[in-house]
Amino acid sequence: MGRDRDDALDWDGMSMQDILELAIADEEDALEYYRHAASMTANPHMRETLLHLAAMEEGHAETLRKELNDLLVQRELETGLAD
Repeated sequence: MGRDRDDALDWDGMSMQDILELAIADEEDALEYYRHAASMTANPHMRETLLHLAAMEEGHAETLRKELNDLLVQRELETGLAD
């Protein structure tokens, strides 16, 4: 996440859902960045390292998606909207 965007965000006005969705988008952007970089290099070691970094970002995004899902399920339970 870039510093310019950090400065522009109203962190106190954001919900936890907003923050998680923003974090997921950042992880997905990083994932695509590393995959693209890996596809552009002819250096096998660099490609391997970049793909490893991409996999790490994918894991981060998945962890955040689970957190978001848990938050939404909890919200439904608290508001009585769950089936």
